[in-house]
Amino acid sequence: MNDKTITLYNAYKDGKEIYWNRTAVRGCEYKYSSVRTTGQNGAIIYTPLLTVVIPVSADTAGKKYIDAFSYEKLAPEEVTGYFTFNVANKHDVIVAGECDKEITDSYKITDLQKEIEKSGTIISFDDNTDVKRLKHWKVVCK
Repeated sequence: MNDKTITLYNAYKDGKEIYWNRTAVRGCEYKYSSVRTTGQNGAIIYTPLLTVVIPVSADTAGKKYIDAFSYEKLAPEEVTGYFTFNVANKHDVIVAGECDKEITDSYKITDLQKEIEKSGTIISFDDNTDVKRLKHWKVVCK
């Protein structure tokens, strides 16, 4: 258990430009599934979901977790030492597995998501680090 790797892409702004801080997280678990809903016109819609459980003991190569509010206040040169799970900005993306793709002007985050099926934008975050045992974060992406 906890033998999987994810890659987290955190968005950050430098002026008006958005850049991406990539973090590989080893020692977590994920499940790729879909939810079935019915649209207003009666059509059935399948929405893929990537659910990730990250123990606080997971290997983040020395990067430290910081809450999304504090992360947004960091200077661009500081973000490389941290990671976060930001639901509000609707930019942060998780990829199942280790991914070495760099987000640039010619390769956008949307290109990454089109290329890698098991990926998604963070839509939900649960911080379970204040419990006695099994401290972890749970993140859902679509």
